[in-house]
Amino acid sequence: MMVLRLLKIPKSTYFDWVHYTASQRQREDTILKALLREIWQNNYKAYGAPRPRLALADLNLHHGTNRVRRLMREAGIYSVMSRRFNKPTTTVDYRQRPNLIRHLPEANAWSMDITYLKLSNGQWVYLASVLELQTRKILAHQVSATMDTKLVVTTLQRSLSTDKKPNYLHTDMGSQFTSFGFENLLKRHKIDHSYSKLGHPYDNAKIESFHSLLKREMIYQFRFPSIAHLILDVSKYIHWFNNERISLANQKIKVA
Repeated sequence: MMVLRLLKIPKSTYFDWVHYTASQRQREDTILKALLREIWQNNYKAYGAPRPRLALADLNLHHGTNRVRRLMREAGIYSVMSRRFNKPTTTVDYRQRPNLIRHLPEANAWSMDITYLKLSNGQWVYLASVLELQTRKILAHQVSATMDTKLVVTTLQRSLSTDKKPNYLHTDMGSQFTSFGFENLLKRHKIDHSYSKLGHPYDNAKIESFHSLLKREMIYQFRFPSIAHLILDVSKYIHWFNNERISLANQKIKVA
C-alpha cells in the first residue's frame, strides 16, 4: 500500500476500482453502442439519432432519441455531412414551357433530372434519374460519361419498360429535356411534359433532394477510380434508398 500513500490515493478509492461492477444501465449502454455502430456502418454512416432509434425499436429495444444521441456521441458515431463540389456550368434553354407540377396531383407523376458526379481523376460523369413523386422511389437511373439526349432518353425508356407510364413527367428546361428526341419519346407514350420555369428552381425539389442525399450519404465518402466502380456503387445505393433506408415520414419521435 506504499504506492497508494506515495500517490495520495485513498484505500477506499483503490478497492472500489478493484471490485468495480458495471450497473445494469451501463451494461445496456455498452450493448446499445455496439448495435448502433453496426446500424450506422451498414447504412452508409448516414443516420443521425432518429433513424437508429427506429432501427432499435424494430429489435424491440425502445429508447428515446436523446439517449440514442448521447450513446452515439460517446461512441464517436456521427452522420456524415461532407463537402460539396462546384459543378461545371451548362447552357440551358429557358423558353417558356408549361408547368403542370404546381396544379396537378403527384399521383401517377414522375420527375427527372441530371446531376454531376466526379471520378478520382477529376473527370466529370453524369447521373440521370427518374423519381416517382408519390412514393419517392427511383424507377430508373443511368450513369454516362456524356450528358446528351441519349442519356435521358435511355433512362426514361428503362422506366417505361418496367413501370406503368405516368400522366406527366416534370423536368427542368435543360437542353437534353427540350430536345426533339426526348420530346418525341414523351409524345409517343402520350405523357404530358411539365417544366420548371425560370426563377422557380424548387419545382423539381424532390429529385434534386435525392441527388443531394446520394452525394452526402455515399459519393463524398468514397473514391471512384473508374466509371465502372461508380456505376456499381450508385446502383447499390439506389437499391438501399428504395428498399432499406428508414423513412421518418409520419413517425412520432420519442425524445426521452
